[in-house]
Amino acid sequence: MQYVIGTSAGPATVDATEPVPGLRVFELPTDVSPLSPYRWVLAHHGNTVLASFTTEAEANTAAEQVAPLADWTCNAMTTANQISLGGKVERLMELLRNAGGQHPNA
Repeated sequence: MQYVIGTSAGPATVDATEPVPGLRVFELPTDVSPLSPYRWVLAHHGNTVLASFTTEAEANTAAEQVAPLADWTCNAMTTANQISLGGKVERLMELLRNAGGQHPNA
C-alpha cells in the first residue's frame, strides 16, 4: 500500500505493509536520515511513529508483539489512551526495545 509520511523536506510517499491492523511498516526514503542504520519504521496508521528498526523483520516482530496492547485501528488519541490509561506504557516500551526498536530519530 502507498502511505504518506511527513519528513523535514515535506510529505513523502512510501510503500508500506500492515502486519497488524492499524500498524504500518515502511522503509525510510534514502534522503531521510541517510546515515541512520534504523531505516525501517513501525507507525500507527495515523502517522504516529512508534520506533525505528534496522530490519523489516524487526519492525514486523514489534508490530506483532504490541498488537494486543490496544486497538490500533482506532485514531491515535484513542489508542494512546488505551495504552496510557490502561497502564501499558512500560510494556509497550519494553516490547519495542526487545524487538530492536530505537527512538524514531536515532
